[in-house]
Amino acid sequence: MPSLLSISHIRKSFDGIFALSDVTFDVGQGECVALVGENGAGKSTLMKILSGVWPAGTFDGAVTFAGKRLELRSPLQGRTTGISIIHQELCLFPKLTVAENLFLTEAFPYDGRPSMSLFSRVRWESLFEKAEALFKDLEFDVPARALVEDLSVAQQQLVEIARAFHHKARLLILDEPTSALSQQEVRHLFNVIHRMRRADMSFIYISHKLEEVFELADRIVVLRDGKAVAELDPKKTETSEVIRHMVGRPLKEGAKVTGGVHTAKVFEVNRLSHTLPSGKRILENISFELHEGEILGIAGLMGSGRSELLRSLLGVLPGVREGNVVYGGSAVHWNDIREAMDSGVAFVPEDRKKDGLFLDLGIDFNLTISNLSSLLGLGGKLDLKKESELVDVYARRMNVKLNNFKDPVKLLSGGNQQKVLLAKMVARSPRVLFLDEPTRGIDVGAKEEIYQIIRRLASEKISVVLVSSELPEILSLSDRVLVLREGKAVGELVNQGLTQEKVMSFAAGQGVREEGNGIH
Repeated sequence: MPSLLSISHIRKSFDGIFALSDVTFDVGQGECVALVGENGAGKSTLMKILSGVWPAGTFDGAVTFAGKRLELRSPLQGRTTGISIIHQELCLFPKLTVAENLFLTEAFPYDGRPSMSLFSRVRWESLFEKAEALFKDLEFDVPARALVEDLSVAQQQLVEIARAFHHKARLLILDEPTSALSQQEVRHLFNVIHRMRRADMSFIYISHKLEEVFELADRIVVLRDGKAVAELDPKKTETSEVIRHMVGRPLKEGAKVTGGVHTAKVFEVNRLSHTLPSGKRILENISFELHEGEILGIAGLMGSGRSELLRSLLGVLPGVREGNVVYGGSAVHWNDIREAMDSGVAFVPEDRKKDGLFLDLGIDFNLTISNLSSLLGLGGKLDLKKESELVDVYARRMNVKLNNFKDPVKLLSGGNQQKVLLAKMVARSPRVLFLDEPTRGIDVGAKEEIYQIIRRLASEKISVVLVSSELPEILSLSDRVLVLREGKAVGELVNQGLTQEKVMSFAAGQGVREEGNGIH
């Protein structure tokens, strides 16, 4: 197919350190090229060059688009040239309507061209009619008059895609587009991409989920340490080879550490229900047990109540909780996360940036902030020597790759940020560890390191409750799997010969209720 984009020997450095040192590849018209690599491989830097964030003159090498030398000076110029990017964190205004978001930078007649006028009367009916016609043409089920904050994440992504199509994008860059989508929503997004490709739109698809890459991509370009180290045909290669190129070595999959369902019971939930302040009941009659050194996986489709279950137990979910929770042989009813943590339960939240870490503060601060009481010396002063020793021990234990303990945690890769968050919780010596999507948004190399850490913690008799939307992750780590559907437990499956298909059959409402080894 004819080439739309040509990238030739791109180099980009920051303070003498190369983020990109030699990247060359093409994207054909109507083609989908997957760009994969570990965090820090250079993917984000390259995308900023292609979208105009890093303007011409700030990097070496050549970029050709539609047969012409591309010398962008701004993201706006990138857009008008025909290149759009949809970031993992969507760029929409939640308090505005869908139509307003679509045509935000335009004036009547809303034809895709940005307006330079500060004073233009909004033609509201024309605005909404144009938006509705655009969605009808694209076959997107998105209400043009709805507020963006009332849409699902999947619908918000369709708004971004519709905006790119309206701007007459010829190349659309998608950065981790499925990180917050259910399987049905992922399937719909893939159908949209296939339809767009038939209309000759080209894609660069960035994802850590290699099964998606193999399904969508015509070619796979692998970045490692700022270089394009491989260009692979997904029909003629395997996942293991892609991973080998990404990390520079074959990944050895660790053996699953089997905790034992016959060990001492440390945590028990009986008929847990939860009703939100709005009156909506989101959890209903959920029961399960957790044993010493066991990993219990919580699986289910988006909206099944997985994360809500953890937050209800920890006392941070608004509303009314019913049922009984027994921990260490005694009934507990935690009203906030501090009470739970003081009891010996630790929690790693789904959004590490919003709920888990102080991004602008040091690695040492983040690692010790929840454990300060154990670091106080005479007169209640912080014992700096103790603090330094604790940081050193747990950073090493979690294999955090860093330059200096005082560096802001935001300078670390996603995988290392996650390891700092794990270290922060494990430093409290918990008996039970709640993990909510512990590998979201991190690369395959860091993911396997996190798996090894979780297995090691279980072998040290820490009990783990693991929520994950990735079934291979659930099956790789869990001793048992509790499957939720619409806020109810519909299956409790022992992980012996368990398959993704069986877990999914329960999540989709097709399975027969199972508990332990029996069927009920």
